[in-house]
Amino acid sequence: MKSLVLLHGWGASGAIWQSQVKAFGGECRVLTPEISRWDADWLTEYLAAVPLRESVLAGWSLGGMLLLEALARLGVQPLATVLVGVAPVFCQRPSHPWGQSVASVRAMRFGLRSDPTLVLTNFLASCLAPGEESFRDEAAAGFDFNADPAHLAKGLDYLRDKDLCGLLDRIPGKVAIIQGEQDGIVCPAQAKFLQENLPGSKLYLMAGAGHLPFLTQVSAFNDLLNKIIEEPFLHDFQTQS
Repeated sequence: MKSLVLLHGWGASGAIWQSQVKAFGGECRVLTPEISRWDADWLTEYLAAVPLRESVLAGWSLGGMLLLEALARLGVQPLATVLVGVAPVFCQRPSHPWGQSVASVRAMRFGLRSDPTLVLTNFLASCLAPGEESFRDEAAAGFDFNADPAHLAKGLDYLRDKDLCGLLDRIPGKVAIIQGEQDGIVCPAQAKFLQENLPGSKLYLMAGAGHLPFLTQVSAFNDLLNKIIEEPFLHDFQTQS
């Protein structure tokens, strides 16, 4: 049986993937680990126990950044890698003009000192595109409002400081990039940069979706993920346009 590993992003828990667990649990071994440390060492150790050549690995947002870093270290080719709303560089810098401002991430980190619940609530709201407000309660069920503020701060430090551009040519195998066209956290230009710099990758833009396409457009997202999991699709993956 194939394994499907689903990695959550900042502020969330493995429960954010509940619709995918329900959809794929009967045909795959679905793993939704709780990321206890926002560093690639943790994920590298976790993936060392996973049969990567028989697995599809999916990372959302910060979880996807960790996945890129871990795969560059491991050098093992999984069946496929899926990046959902992932930025190679989360914060703007002179060499990479896309992304959030460093000041906004610092402000979130400062806010964690007094009201981490408010910081998470505001971030959740920013994950939803206009017209997706009805998904707020469902999304909240996948966020960890009891998370240790120190753990949240470490994640923000990773987002503020990490630049993965130099690792992209070391990512093995086939990569599917799934991006909401109305994503206010990671803009589509970030996904296009990934496509241009990841050999053999394919970009899927989801119209009207924000930063949570696997939740707000679950049927379309799951159909796409199912195609990625299917072996015939993988064989023809690099010839797709």
